[in-house]
Amino acid sequence: MMLDANGTGSLPLAAKVPLAFLMSLLAFAIILGNAVVILAFVVDKDLRHRSNYFFLNLAISDFFVGVL
Repeated sequence: MMLDANGTGSLPLAAKVPLAFLMSLLAFAIILGNAVVILAFVVDKDLRHRSNYFFLNLAISDFFVGVL
């Protein structure tokens, strides 16, 4: 497979399928992990300190990155 001078090329289907599977698995892990952090923050009132809101904000933004 030769790439064009500007780096744009098409991957064969044999490479696209595993990459799509791995990216979907990564997105699912990102969504699940951050959902657990958000749920823990909502359920456990002991986690609701001012310093932990930064981690909640990071989990929420990373959750939406995983969704996109």
